[in-house]
Amino acid sequence: MLLISLVFARQACAREVMLRDIVVTNSSSDLLLFLKMIDPFSPEVIDGVQNGLTATFTYEIHLHLVREDWPDKEVFSGQLDHTMTYDPLKKEYHLQLSENSVEEVVTDSVDKAKVAMAELNGVKLLPLASLQPDRQYILKVRATLAKKTLPLRLHYLIPFSSFWNVSTDWYTVEFRF
Repeated sequence: MLLISLVFARQACAREVMLRDIVVTNSSSDLLLFLKMIDPFSPEVIDGVQNGLTATFTYEIHLHLVREDWPDKEVFSGQLDHTMTYDPLKKEYHLQLSENSVEEVVTDSVDKAKVAMAELNGVKLLPLASLQPDRQYILKVRATLAKKTLPLRLHYLIPFSSFWNVSTDWYTVEFRF
């Protein structure tokens, strides 16, 4: 009977993380990407970070040139990492955003840390010179949450580890350059 209760409790806690407001645009010289991840943080993830775990969002990005009568050609493939740690002595969140030239962003606000982790704002994907004018392109993107594994297999002892298994579906944006 207890097993059935746990199964229902797990289903009730399930949540769907998704990407929204995905925009592909350009500056005078680069192709840019904007997006927001909706609801990536469960209370257990924040508690884990505040207790010494590192949370990393990995954004996987693929850009393909659509070719008629041929398979699409991959023009860009890459990933961006957003990593968050917490310093309990200073009560600060430390963020490393791989697309940012600044090595580390520090904030004392959990809400500001969540926003910075869950957004891509004008990330330069590639120079416009790499794209062919008046051609169709497909951008695919998804995000996953990973936690660093603790030493000596201690990660098996942490309850609610399933709350760390967060991944979005693949999202597709078609555009013409």
